[in-house]
Amino acid sequence: MSKNESRVSDRSLEGGSIARFAAAAILTWVIVEVGLRWGGVWVLTDVVGSARGADVILLAVGFPLLAYAIARWGMRRGIAPSDWDYDLSLRAVGFAFVGVVIYYIVVGAASIGYTQFVGTAQSAAASTALAESIGGTLWIAAVLLLANGIVVPITEELAWRGVIQTALMDSYGTYVGGVLTAVAFVGKHLVVDAGASVLRLMSLVVLAFVLCGLRARYGTVSSTVAHLLANSIATMSVVFVAL
Repeated sequence: MSKNESRVSDRSLEGGSIARFAAAAILTWVIVEVGLRWGGVWVLTDVVGSARGADVILLAVGFPLLAYAIARWGMRRGIAPSDWDYDLSLRAVGFAFVGVVIYYIVVGAASIGYTQFVGTAQSAAASTALAESIGGTLWIAAVLLLANGIVVPITEELAWRGVIQTALMDSYGTYVGGVLTAVAFVGKHLVVDAGASVLRLMSLVVLAFVLCGLRARYGTVSSTVAHLLANSIATMSVVFVAL
């Protein structure tokens, strides 16, 4: 019996409780992130003098606390750290790089196609707006690199792939659990961002399914490395434009 099958068997007597936990964890994350990035930013902006600066500070501080809370909650529901599947191997890391390459090929092709219809200015609008919000301020750029490039990928992978996807795979099987996690992950970004452009939506969908696929097949180390690479590359490109 595989480790996944063993986990499902061990917790199958709990019925839908693990699935309900996953749903509650997703809802909790969304509510807290909205509170941080809407209400928290509104409060902190007057202190630091920049909405973007307030946002990246709250990301750097709030996400680790939120991920820790979700992880502890999951442990109380029977999802132990060993279930998070953080097994480090060259195979896991190697396929993380493959996943990122696939992500950029698909998104790049979609971007080229989209540009043919709506023009370059519209397709690059989101990245340009983010770069402009940094305003050439060095400390904001530095914290953005730390927060979005490192903290966000690590903490989101712990909570979303390590804990939530584990719960959903245990409840519904590997494939359905992975798809549900990917859909929820895209949904939470749409809620927090109050919508998204077509290209942003495509990027989120592709990344979510790549990460969930890597987690299901090669473990959370693989999805974490891929997420770190994707976010770091995207963030560095924005910072380069901003500075």
